[in-house]
Amino acid sequence: MAPLIDAVAVDHVGIAAPSAGSPLAEALGAESPTGIAMPSGVTVARFGPDRGLELVWPGRPGTPIDSFLARRGPGLHHVALRVEVDLAELRGRMEQAGLALVGSGIERSSDGRPCLFLHPRGTGGVLVELVQGASPGG
Repeated sequence: MAPLIDAVAVDHVGIAAPSAGSPLAEALGAESPTGIAMPSGVTVARFGPDRGLELVWPGRPGTPIDSFLARRGPGLHHVALRVEVDLAELRGRMEQAGLALVGSGIERSSDGRPCLFLHPRGTGGVLVELVQGASPGG
């Protein structure tokens, strides 16, 4: 049986923090990473080996990261998987299989690629981001 999600690689791991400064970012030499403001109000910055870590913090009050931090505190937020299929097609298959999405569906990742998030209740408690294609930076 073919997998529903045919991921080709782990793209990045998202880490929630209350601000741009985080112990992990500092330990890896990114003491105050420059972030990109996202439409949801969160700010994200890539850092670490192969830029495979993504720091996510509130860019304004009332963001999804604020509620995450209130419930769980700083730490692992999501795992992003790279896929090489059209996300619109994949979204339809996931909805047919009963996997809930977070948000309005296909969005843009911090580096501009199409992405969508799978709700943790359908993935064993892990927020999973699917990003389409390779990162523009390599």
